[in-house]
Order: sequence, then structure tokens, then C-alpha cells
Amino acid sequence: MLKKLILVASLISLSAPAFAATQCGPFNLKADKSGWFSVNGERAKTQKVTFAKEKGDYDNATVKLLVKNSKAPGMVDMEQTMRNGKGLLRAEIVRTSQSQIRIRGDYDCEPAK
Repeated sequence: MLKKLILVASLISLSAPAFAATQCGPFNLKADKSGWFSVNGERAKTQKVTFAKEKGDYDNATVKLLVKNSKAPGMVDMEQTMRNGKGLLRAEIVRTSQSQIRIRGDYDCEPAK
């Protein structure tokens, strides 16, 4: 178990250059030196990286994040998919009850300026 955590941490730390700052609609995603993502300045609470083709190929990877909502109470569930260098971000506000309205959106990603 510890070996897997070390492997994942080292792979994520290698992802920082591959996932330099990215702008996806109103969300600015940026990886820090440890490999953890921040969205609009809020560090992700959880993150998971899945590779589509081979390990270490960050141009074909999916990153799942759970981030505190910086503009309202609650959390935002995000999934950034990179395919051949093009990115798409799916974001959904985490509901606290089934009676709440579902709010979600899809955004194209481009390198941040």
C-alpha cells in the first residue's frame, strides 16, 4: 500500500510540468510542486489521475478533483480529460440533498496566459 502511494505521488509530481496552468471556462487549474492541483486558488481536497493509454502520458489522462467552491458554500466535483493535448473540464456542484437543483457544466481548456 505504501509503495502504491509513493508511486502515485511521484507520478503526480511529474505531472506538474505537463499540467501547467490551464484555463477551463471560469476555472483556473494549476499544479503545485508536490503535484496537487489548485482551482482558482483553492487546493483540491481529493484528486485521482487515470491514464488512457500508458502511464506517464499526461496528454491522454483524466484528472478527477474535489474542490471547495470559492464563490459559494459547498464543493465542486471536477473531471479534466486530456486527449491528444486537448482538454475538457466537466464540473458539477455537489448537492447536499436530492431536492437541490443539479448544476453542472462542460468547458474547453486552453493554456492559461
